Amino acid sequence: MMLREFPLARPVRIMPLPDAVPPPPDDGPVSMLRAVGATALRHRVKLAGWIVICLAAAFLYARATPPTYTAATTLLLEPRRQVLTTAREVVAPSTLDLNRADSELQVVRSERLLSTVFAALRLADHPEFQSRRPSAIQRLWRDLSGVTPLSEALASKPGEEPVAPHGGAELGPDPSRVAFENFARRFSARRVGQSYAIEIAYDSADPNLPARVANAAASAYLLQSVAFKADAARSGGEFLQARLNSLSAQVDAARLAVEAGELPSSSTPDADAKIIGAAQTPLGPSAPRRGLILAFGGVFGLLSGLFVGAIASALDRKIWRGQDILRETGLPCLAAISKFDSRDGAQHASAQEMASLVASEGSQAYVAGIRDLRTAIEIARPADRTGGNFVIAIGSWEHGEEARMLAMNLGQLMHLGGRSVSILSANLDAFLTELPDAARPSTMVDAIAENLPPERVAFLLFDGMRLLPIRSAIPQLNRFADLREPRAARLVAHAKQLGDVLIDLPPFDDSADALALATHADCVILVAAEGSTTFEDLNDASEKLRRGGTNVLGVVLDRCQP
Repeated sequence: MMLREFPLARPVRIMPLPDAVPPPPDDGPVSMLRAVGATALRHRVKLAGWIVICLAAAFLYARATPPTYTAATTLLLEPRRQVLTTAREVVAPSTLDLNRADSELQVVRSERLLSTVFAALRLADHPEFQSRRPSAIQRLWRDLSGVTPLSEALASKPGEEPVAPHGGAELGPDPSRVAFENFARRFSARRVGQSYAIEIAYDSADPNLPARVANAAASAYLLQSVAFKADAARSGGEFLQARLNSLSAQVDAARLAVEAGELPSSSTPDADAKIIGAAQTPLGPSAPRRGLILAFGGVFGLLSGLFVGAIASALDRKIWRGQDILRETGLPCLAAISKFDSRDGAQHASAQEMASLVASEGSQAYVAGIRDLRTAIEIARPADRTGGNFVIAIGSWEHGEEARMLAMNLGQLMHLGGRSVSILSANLDAFLTELPDAARPSTMVDAIAENLPPERVAFLLFDGMRLLPIRSAIPQLNRFADLREPRAARLVAHAKQLGDVLIDLPPFDDSADALALATHADCVILVAAEGSTTFEDLNDASEKLRRGGTNVLGVVLDRCQP
């Protein structure tokens, strides 16, 4: 029996969209700000959560840190002309330069002066300066670094090992030495700019102690200066007895001030400095500054979150924006299809209801994306506008419902616009399971295997469209079917005579059937899922299609966030 040759329809060429020249890369600050903004917007939930975590950590740190009080006194260096103690003594010139000022600053910071204050105020038994057991982090750092804490190093002389008592236990650090170390750690002295003023400050958890220590340190400096001159006056014998009495009075006043943690009650004109600002008991803690800590926590959370997000975006090759497709693949983005809004109930609808979203009242953003795609296809139609039918293949790289949903809803929109549409789909399994067995149509693979004439192939009518599954229910037939052979081409040509044809391709990474079916189409539209499909997937698919001589019209970005 001779088979009747089926006349092929007049071929209609889809005009490819003009090759768009990618804009030159913009590496300026505006482009960087846009990239940072896009990254923050895409990861806004994670970024907000990270900022909240940083703020909570900063708040806990501020609450857990004990308050610290600070008091400071200001000392002005003012050298006096030395008074003669003997008739033969020559007066040295009274000068003060920057080197001398630095030397006096070191005198204020010296251990001798600090030990005088420490002993005069009887701080050896103060609870704040007692030895505390090191924390777990400090012990770990000591074990890893091998550095002995200063408190333990001060307990013994260099080169000496701790001496064990008769019981065999090692001696611990000297409590008084540890207390002095803790005391000295909180003491600070600095020059005010390049002036001859020295600011003496002390920090403590005790609000009454900082002012006492700062004033006592200033008084101790005056005591040392006046005591030196008093000793020099005593060496002169009875020559200047009145002068000696004056210096002795100043020394006594300074000594009493050191012991009381105050400034001298009487003036010390013979000292080489004078007090220009006394330390007062602080009205509130100087640390921790909770507002600054919280602000730092928020800024750190924001900047670190943006930094990690920027690095993740630079390493992430998934497609997130339609404007990036042209730059990375050279293919235009034809449309961006929004993700189904769960408030419209689309995520709980059946496969048949999902195939008719364009005819429903909900999912307006989704319908707008389908309309944009139809417009892009109409622009690429033949230049003569004769209205000839065309064949468009739609496929994605990975298995999913995106290509089928896009083909069904695009066909529905074209049908509502007055065009006759046939859909050949390789992904109708979920759709066919909702049909009774008697209503299931034959498939393209079955028609090829049975060598049926194209006009005898029964299409399934659905909402005015003609549907034909591609794959057979018999797996063995699908394994041996050749979808490039002339019988498949005649079947596509028959559907093209009836109207426009949309071919829902199988996934490109599944088998070569997608490439075989694409050869029957006038053009191919690739579907990329936002946040899932990578640029490499699109490049691989387009390269395979172009090697087969197929025209790739562009890319549709699906499942976009509304």
